[in-house]
Parts: sequence; structure tokens; C-alpha cells
Amino acid sequence: MIARRALELELEQLYRAEPALRPSPTTHDYQLTYPPAVQLERPAFRRTPTEAAWIAHAIGDFRNAAFYFHFGFCRYRCRYCFHYELKTQRNEALMARYVAALDREMALVRALDPTLRPALYFLGGGTPTALPRPLLEQFLSSLLRHFGPPKTTMSTVEAKPITATDDKLRALVAAGFSRINLGVQTFDRELYAFHHHGEDVRVAHDAIERARRAGFSFVNVDLMTGLENQSRLAWAKSLRVARTLATTGAIDSLFIYPFHDDPRSRTFGSPERVPPFADTAFSDAQARAVFVDELGWSELGARFYRSPRHVRAELFELARMRVNPAYGEVLYHGFGNSSFSIGDRATYLNHRDVFAYCDAVEGGQLGIAHWIELNDAQRATRDVTFDLLYSPITRVRSRARKYGTEAMARHRSQLRRWARLGLGEENRLLGTFALSRLGKLVHQQMIPQHYLREDQMQLSQVMNTRSELGRRYRGY
Repeated sequence: MIARRALELELEQLYRAEPALRPSPTTHDYQLTYPPAVQLERPAFRRTPTEAAWIAHAIGDFRNAAFYFHFGFCRYRCRYCFHYELKTQRNEALMARYVAALDREMALVRALDPTLRPALYFLGGGTPTALPRPLLEQFLSSLLRHFGPPKTTMSTVEAKPITATDDKLRALVAAGFSRINLGVQTFDRELYAFHHHGEDVRVAHDAIERARRAGFSFVNVDLMTGLENQSRLAWAKSLRVARTLATTGAIDSLFIYPFHDDPRSRTFGSPERVPPFADTAFSDAQARAVFVDELGWSELGARFYRSPRHVRAELFELARMRVNPAYGEVLYHGFGNSSFSIGDRATYLNHRDVFAYCDAVEGGQLGIAHWIELNDAQRATRDVTFDLLYSPITRVRSRARKYGTEAMARHRSQLRRWARLGLGEENRLLGTFALSRLGKLVHQQMIPQHYLREDQMQLSQVMNTRSELGRRYRGY
């Protein structure tokens, strides 16, 4: 395995060749998709589309959909988390109103296009297991009534270990869910307690065991690198425990993602409080050595590790469903407040405020608050950046056929430059691009370089505003 010092030197050489790839402590953030939510959430894009516009531009030519359901209800805010959420102790009335609003929006989407096939479900947030069991069962009943049970075992429910009680896990399995994603973040006892309000790490281990007993066929665990107070020893402990869980069959997949600072965090503007990027990159390299080189797992997208059993099931399910779950291939529609959606020719955000979302849906509208329709150059950029972030390969030739040679020209040029820098390899026979080992360490810095020029300027302005507002910032 590559030594830490050698990796530092390799990264420094890369930064000298391409300064834009050097991580910046003042914008220590990343954009999940294109156009970035932080950029879309502006007054210029604040509008709700008509139902006809949503059908024409969101559904467009798609016949399959992946539905995301947001549950921003958390018992407490984890120290590392600065996403929008609500603390909901003793507030079951609001949760009941929210679940009823989700039912209304599901009914509306089903009515707008009864032929749209729901191929994948994702329940996240937050965590749906923060709902009281009767409300969780009420939501699941609505889901099955409007869209039917999960069509594939890859439909996933996210859960915070502390709220993943036996009765809720059994309810999810009874509704047809086979895969669960547990937000553990670290297996180091002291670090787990630091970021989870004093909880014992045994809570996470118990949740993994209980998920298996409840009947989940596939268990995924999330781990984070670059956490506040995370030492190299703490990361080594997490990696060692994850390896044991993998070899004993307790988990089937692992997602490792870096901590991304936020203007509202305690560490923003204080990079000394989090591990340097070289440590984060080396942690990723260590994980790849263990799970890919040693255990023979596959890396389906940067830092998405899958066991051979998981890979076989995933490929079989997608082939059976005849679905390619990539942007530009299916509608990704988010239900609930704060959801981000990707359509065929549009991208949109729902109301962030839970009351505004409920008001809109109760008034007979979709919960959309910000909406932008995309041209072919933007659609090509959306698909390329998605592939770089999540996919084993970046589709080049097929995107040029779909959106036109001109729309892909800039991306092709940029991908060739990445190849020359050793960040990936072009496959001219297949018309694809695949990230290299080094490229997977810096792919999130690569992504903004593919944004269109106007988008890069707008994003820079938004990120500067976020930094200036600091803890007063409200938004993505």
C-alpha cells in the first residue's frame, strides 16, 4: 500500500500541475450534484412549476423513477451534521401533519402520470426511524397504497442507530425493504460519544445486529473521514472494526465520505480543528487497500464498497428491472421538505421549511419552491458530474449522442486533461472514462471544473456569501 508521505508528495505534485484541485479551507464544502443546491436556492429560481411543466420537464422522456422521501426529524443534531433538520421531541402533531402531507403529494404524483414506474425507493433525512412507530407504519401504508412495495432489494432505508428500534425495523421489513443504511460515522468509542451526544458505540453495534435479526438482507454502514477530533488512531480503529464486520458477514457494503465543513459549524474557519486533507486522502487509500485489495470487494463509485454478494444482487436486480439508476436515465423525485430532485429537463428544490412544505401540499400543489429548466449543455454537465461522483465510469460517447457533440466538447477536453494528470483513463473502445486511484481521492475537487462558466461564477458568489454570513447563513 502507498505510504502516507509518498501520497502527500503525489498530491502536492498534482496541486502544482492543477492548482484548482487543491482543497481550500475557506470553501471546504462540496456540491452533491449539478446545478448545486446552494446555487439553485436563490430568488431568481424561486417558483413552483405548473403541473403541465412538471410533467413535460421533470418526467420528460423518463418511464422510471427513483423516489426519495425526506424525514428531517432527529432526536438531536449530531456534532458533525449541519443539514436542515428539526428536533422533534414532544412534537408528534407536526410529524403527523408531515406524514399526511407526504400522502397527499404521493397521490398527486401518481395522478399526474399513472404510467411512471417507481423503480427505487430511498427513505432518508434525518431518519424515518425518528417517527413514532404508528406514524412510520402510516407512512409505509401510504407508500404501498400509492406506489406498491419496493421493486428491488436495492431500495434503501437510512437509520440513525439510536432510533432503529426492533418494532420499527420489523415494520420496514414487513413493507418490503431489504437494505438498510446505518449512519455510524466512527467505531472509535470516544469519537462516537463526542459526535453523538455521549452515546456508547455499542448502540451502533446493536443496531447492526438488530437489523439482521429483523430480516434485512443487506446492511450498509456509513463511516466518515476528516471528523473533528478524529486522530489517525481513531480512524485505524474504525477501519479495523469495519473489516471485522465485513469478514464475519455482519455488513455487506460500506460508504466512506469526508466531513464537509459548513459556515454554521464549530470548525469553519478553523482548519486546525479537523485533520488535514492529506490525512483524509490517506484514510481513503487505507480503506481501499483493505476492502478492495485484501477482501476483494468492489468499489462501485468512489468510496462505495460492495461485497461480492452485494454486487451480484445489485447487478441482477438492475438487469431484471432494466433500469440504469443514473442521472439522465431516471427521474429522481424527492418528497418532503428540503428535498432536491433531478428530472429529465429540470432540477428543483422543495420548500426547506416544513410548515411551508405542508402548506403547499395541503393547498393541492407539489412541494417545489425553486425550479430551473435545463438546456442540453446543462443536462450533459449534470450527467458527467453525477458519474464522477457516484459511478464506476463516466459515460462520454453516449452522452454526446444524447445531448450533442458541442454540449460534451468541454467535458471531453477536461477528461483528457484528467487522464494526462493520471486521474483517470479513457476507454476509446467503450467511449467511457474511469477514475484512477488518485482521481478517486480528489474527484470532488474535479467536479466543479466541469461546471459551465456562468455556473462557476454564480457558485463562487454563493460560496463567498455563505462564508461571509457564517453562522447566520440559512440554506444548503
